[in-house]
Amino acid sequence: MASPMISHKELERLANLRSDEGVLSVYLKIDPRLGYDRGQAVAKFKGGLSRFQRTADDDQLAVAEREKDRVLSFLEQGLPRGRSLAIFSSQPSDIWEVVPLDVMVPTSVSVDTTTSTSLLMQVLDEHPRFVVAVVQRDRAAIYTSQQRTADKEAEIESAVPGRHDQGGWAQARFQRHIEFHVERHLKKVVDEIEKLFYERPFNRLVVGGSEEAVNELIGMLPDPLSRRVVGTFPVDLKHQTEEEVLDQARQVLREEERRSEEDLIKQIVSSAESGGRGAAGIESTISAVSEGRVHVLAVADGVTTGGFACQRCDYLSAQEFGRCPVCGGDGEPIPDVIERAMEKAYSTGARVEIVFGEAREWLLARGGLGAVLRY
Repeated sequence: MASPMISHKELERLANLRSDEGVLSVYLKIDPRLGYDRGQAVAKFKGGLSRFQRTADDDQLAVAEREKDRVLSFLEQGLPRGRSLAIFSSQPSDIWEVVPLDVMVPTSVSVDTTTSTSLLMQVLDEHPRFVVAVVQRDRAAIYTSQQRTADKEAEIESAVPGRHDQGGWAQARFQRHIEFHVERHLKKVVDEIEKLFYERPFNRLVVGGSEEAVNELIGMLPDPLSRRVVGTFPVDLKHQTEEEVLDQARQVLREEERRSEEDLIKQIVSSAESGGRGAAGIESTISAVSEGRVHVLAVADGVTTGGFACQRCDYLSAQEFGRCPVCGGDGEPIPDVIERAMEKAYSTGARVEIVFGEAREWLLARGGLGAVLRY
């Protein structure tokens, strides 16, 4: 059975679903340790629905009431495999989408005229596809990993002679013989990584193993691959399981993500302050999104705010408007203009980057939203 996973193509399709009658969006975090409890998802949905009802307006409550029995009926039948579940439902518009995920997302319930896909964007942003090469001087394994799932692409073993205990000329000669076999082994590993790259291109490569083998392998990588190495880590194959090794690789990737997020926010702030191709702050950034000028949209994790959208052209603003300044259409209030801006930016081909840690704090100090602009 295929692992639960969301793709960019699927996310784009889901983000474009809408209904003037309202869409109920449900995210459920599933504890795999309680897989035996068939009522777990039902209880979590009821809890999320109760929290939503405390802050929703009458129109949103009516949509949730209309859709809740459909969701409950599905959940009572049992869950698809995965650590989380997204459900989008609108009976008047014949929308029913169930998306199992192998990563955990927080339980939430919301209603809007579009599907709520920001958490799916976060999954893609935080759990991208990358390649892991685990190397020793006589064996290696290559994996692709995405959204906590991993596939072993290749396993390589080579006959490499052991160390020589004799001294002098014989030892030096035998050592050269060993190094020849090690180099040939590592060349096989490089060939497998290169083959994988040209068959299914990737942007990130993490290398683990003994320090000696890791350094030798990286030194042998051709330029397109060496530029994609984002980090290394030590591996003790005698005492670590395969999953522990892959978790180490994911941690290396997370650390690289935090560094790249900090660089992105510095670039945005510098460009915005100097009048370059950068926007910082909610209103200026949302305006750029509405105009289709955003190349990369940066969003501080957890930031939300209400706003308005044009019913005719989907112009967005954090400020109230009755008539759209672009087409003159009617403005309508929306519960979260940040989420709608993320979906609109994604649909225009922009990269959406949700930032955490220090980068999040820097961006929050400027309203929680920023962008690198196309022009």
